[in-house]
Amino acid sequence: MSPPGARPASQSSTADGVTAAAVEASRAAPTAARALRVVELCASEPFREWRLAEFQRELGYSHGNLHAIVATLVAMGYLRRDGEGRAYRLGPALLELGSAARVVYPSVALAITHLDRLADRIGTEAHAAMRVGRAVLVVARRGPIMPFGRGVHVGERIPLTPPIGSTFLAWAGPDEVERYLASAESVLTADELADMRARLRDVRRRGYSVHVLAHGRNGLGEAAARVVTEARDDLSSQLPGLSHDLLRRGYLSEHETVTDVGDGVQFSAPVFDAAGRVELSIGVAVPGPGVGAVPLSEIPGMVVSAADAISTELGGTPPS
Repeated sequence: MSPPGARPASQSSTADGVTAAAVEASRAAPTAARALRVVELCASEPFREWRLAEFQRELGYSHGNLHAIVATLVAMGYLRRDGEGRAYRLGPALLELGSAARVVYPSVALAITHLDRLADRIGTEAHAAMRVGRAVLVVARRGPIMPFGRGVHVGERIPLTPPIGSTFLAWAGPDEVERYLASAESVLTADELADMRARLRDVRRRGYSVHVLAHGRNGLGEAAARVVTEARDDLSSQLPGLSHDLLRRGYLSEHETVTDVGDGVQFSAPVFDAAGRVELSIGVAVPGPGVGAVPLSEIPGMVVSAADAISTELGGTPPS
């Protein structure tokens, strides 16, 4: 069903270079989605050589469908089949795509230097995420591997629904905030949604968000990681519910200081582009007490300083 006020696909404007018909087609193109999952699975272990049977076991696709997808990817250079063997790995055509993406998104390349510095100084994980449609996508991470469910994997997509994505929404306009809250209004009470509005104001006021890595985050983190590392597409439908449950577990902290948090904590700060939009979220995860080389109270300032430095390098500025 088309959104209210939408024109029929045949009458859609191409001013943005993308027609409504193309958008709808992308949502209903399972073959394209399956091809991308094959590439993402290879990217999750880039030095591994994959056999067709392993793709089939991990992804659950039929042999005939998978064989056609893999053959197409090999022909286009997105996968490479080594010699006469039956093993596949990432193909050289992805080099051009990666190079082009780095040009379009210079913030990620700039962020990696700062992530390395944060991870080295603090002794824990540092990561960056971008908003992609209705999801938050992890685009970079540095530092040691965190306990399962406490850290993140590059390629993880988590639904942009309360309380996930506070760093992106705290600087958004009121209409955008209400659309964000509406994605959870069927499962959260009016009081919980009002509390979420207050939390967003707190994030904007202090300049960073505080996420408590409590038990619910483990469930969400494990599910999101398995979608990427184990190609567990069946878990994707569980992610919104797991996300909403975090609000009831105190995931988005209202406390100014979190030195007494024993379950671990994550601090995130926004990187702004030249139009005042949040381009990137920079985060540091400390999975428990005694982890990290600097006092917990000093970490928020370090994260905000890194995010501000990236914004400056991009020519970005916060919205007025």
